[in-house]
Amino acid sequence: MLTIFLGLTPFIFITLLGFVLGRLKVFDLYHAKIFNLFLFYVAVPCLLIKLISQSEIAHIDFKQLFSYLLMQFICGLFAYFIAHTYFKKSKSESIIWALTVALSNHVTLLLPITEIFFDNNTITQVTGIILMDSIILLSVITFLLEYNTKKNIKFLNFFKNLLLNPVIFSIVTGIFLLICKINISETAFEYTLVKLASCVSPIGLFAIGIILSFYTKNILNKLTFSISILKLIISPLILILISFILFDINSIQDIPGAFFVSVAPCGHTAIVLCAAYNVNSENIIKALFISTVLSILTIFLAIQYLLN
Repeated sequence: MLTIFLGLTPFIFITLLGFVLGRLKVFDLYHAKIFNLFLFYVAVPCLLIKLISQSEIAHIDFKQLFSYLLMQFICGLFAYFIAHTYFKKSKSESIIWALTVALSNHVTLLLPITEIFFDNNTITQVTGIILMDSIILLSVITFLLEYNTKKNIKFLNFFKNLLLNPVIFSIVTGIFLLICKINISETAFEYTLVKLASCVSPIGLFAIGIILSFYTKNILNKLTFSISILKLIISPLILILISFILFDINSIQDIPGAFFVSVAPCGHTAIVLCAAYNVNSENIIKALFISTVLSILTIFLAIQYLLN
C-alpha cells in the first residue's frame, strides 16, 4: 500500500506545485495556455508518433477496446442529457460535457502511472485506448461541435482541417512509420521524440495545477458533482457490466487496461474545445478539479486491486 502511494506522489506533487504557484500568482492562466499549446502542438504529437510507430498492434485486446468505446458512448450520452435537459446548458456546452466524461486524462496522468506499476500488456491496452480516443472520439466530438455551430459543413474542408490537427497528423505519421516498417530505434529522430514526449506528463500536470488554482470558489455544485460521480464511479461500473455481459469476462483483472483508464479523472482536452467554440469553461474546470482530486483515491484502489 505504501509503495503504491509513494509511486503516485510525484504526480500529486507536480499538480500541487502548479496549484500553489498559481495561487501565489507566479504563473497565471496565460502561462497555462502556453504550456497547453506546447503540449498540443509539440509534446503530445511526439508521444503519439513514438507510441504508434513502436507499438505492437497485434497484442491489443479489441474486446477491451470495444467495451471501453461502448462505455464511453453510454456515459457520454448520459452527460449530454444531464447537462442539456436537466441543467439547461447549450448544445455546444453539453457536447463538451459529454467529452469531459467520455475522455479520461490518460496521456498526461494514466499512461506514466501505468508504465510504473503494470506490465507491457496493460501498457499496450492503455495505449490502444489513447489511440482510439484520439482518432474516433475527438473526430466525432469535433464534427458535432462544427455541425452545431456552423450547421452547413463542407466535408472536404472538415476532413482537411481534421487531418491537419496535430494529434491526427501525428497518428497518421506513426501509422505510416509502422506500416512501412521504418525502424527509428537508436536514431536522432527517436531521441528527439523521447525527450519531447517526456515533457507531456510534468508540463501537463503543472498546467492543470495552475488552471485549477484560479477556480477554487464554489467548486462543488450539482452539475460538477454529478459529472464527477458519473466519470469516476458509474463509468467503471458500466464498463464492468458491458464486459461481463458481452464478453463473458470472469474478473476485472481480465480487462486491466480498460478498467484502469475508466477510473481516471476527466480529460482536460475539453478546456481547449471550450476556448475554440466560445463555451464558458468555469464549471468544466471545476469538474476537472473535483475528479482529479477524487481520482487519487480511485487510481490508488484500482492499482491495489489489479496488482493483487
